[in-house]
Amino acid sequence: MPIAPIPLTLPAGMRSTRASQALLALFAAQPDAVVSEADVERSLQAQGIAVNRVTVYRLLHKLHAAGLLQRSVDTGRIARYMRASAEAGAPVPRFECDGCHQQIRLGGHQARLQNALQALRQELQAAGHAELRLDLAVRGRCAGCAQPSVA
Repeated sequence: MPIAPIPLTLPAGMRSTRASQALLALFAAQPDAVVSEADVERSLQAQGIAVNRVTVYRLLHKLHAAGLLQRSVDTGRIARYMRASAEAGAPVPRFECDGCHQQIRLGGHQARLQNALQALRQELQAAGHAELRLDLAVRGRCAGCAQPSVA
């Protein structure tokens, strides 16, 4: 059973602009999307919303700071964003392809995975570590890169 994503509404103090509403709509329409800042910029511009890179970065940063989006940095050092889990502190596990850097949210046995992550968190807390944040990424080669079709 997948973890339910957080409902998307603008956080207090964030202005409702065409760009911010389009960004929320992007994640609402594609709840499993894992997108980079450049992906968001292209998507908004394709909708006719004139937006620059700094604006996109600020919007994503504010939604991440409000806990609506989860941010991760892939092996290519590109920041990617996805909807956060409604369960506080629960990481959204994902698969990242070493070849094409596509990221895919992992579904399936969420209860077992979250139990294992909770046990890990408890071990770290028992060792005296604090302010823990978990970011779970499995890396490898996606089916498309592992078995490219012969042209």
